[in-house]
Amino acid sequence: MRMTEVSFDEKLAQWQAWCQAPWGRLRFSVVRETLGRQTAALGGGEGGLRILDVGGGDGGDAVPLAEAGHDVTVLDPAPSWLAEARRRAEEAGVGDRVRTLEGTVDDLSAAGDGYDLVLCHCVLQYRPADSGDVGRLAAALRTGGRLSVMAPNPAARVVMRLTREGPEAALAELAANRLEAATFDTTVRKVTADEMEVLLAAEGLTPVGRYAARVANDYIADDTLKDDPTYFAALERLELALCDQEPYVGLGGMWQVVAERH
Repeated sequence: MRMTEVSFDEKLAQWQAWCQAPWGRLRFSVVRETLGRQTAALGGGEGGLRILDVGGGDGGDAVPLAEAGHDVTVLDPAPSWLAEARRRAEEAGVGDRVRTLEGTVDDLSAAGDGYDLVLCHCVLQYRPADSGDVGRLAAALRTGGRLSVMAPNPAARVVMRLTREGPEAALAELAANRLEAATFDTTVRKVTADEMEVLLAAEGLTPVGRYAARVANDYIADDTLKDDPTYFAALERLELALCDQEPYVGLGGMWQVVAERH
């Protein structure tokens, strides 16, 4: 399945509903933390980095980075999502630091190269395994730049279905060749963090960090609890505390691997 087979342009409302749900908010909280660590390590504590967000959609990751003083290019195939990214950037007062380009990973050359930080979050599972995407992403980096890749964790999905639906559902998930992406009414290929680190190494990148989002959230079957502000605040603190701690990283509903180009 190529990413363009899913009509993302028609899915903006579903995506925004997911982002506003507790699990979506937790994902963005963790990524703000992990990306803050990367920009600091790259010498961008005061801003000034060049960042490319591939599949960056409506600017959920890009706008906070622009607010921190960085120049961010968002590459995405969905015009309506890019329009929303521009609107959010203008609303936040950082419209001059967010540039949008329409295209997929296949169009990376249009975005240029020499970036300090490249993001590719929740994109590669929609792409064919043999598409050469990691090489394209690596080529967009400067020497010493970093690539952040994120995708759903297939192992965590098995345990989540066990806690919510029982052992038969977990067995079905374990045997499945693909993952269900309910937000977009489709299925995606399974990609693990271990597999990604092998691909990154093959392109001359060295992993410098592995993180996880939704380490605790996905195993709490009663989602109504998360609507309570006090409960959610405690859950968010827990997620931030666990996002880089083994063995908990392997339990996260979403994995994030960061690697550096040498």
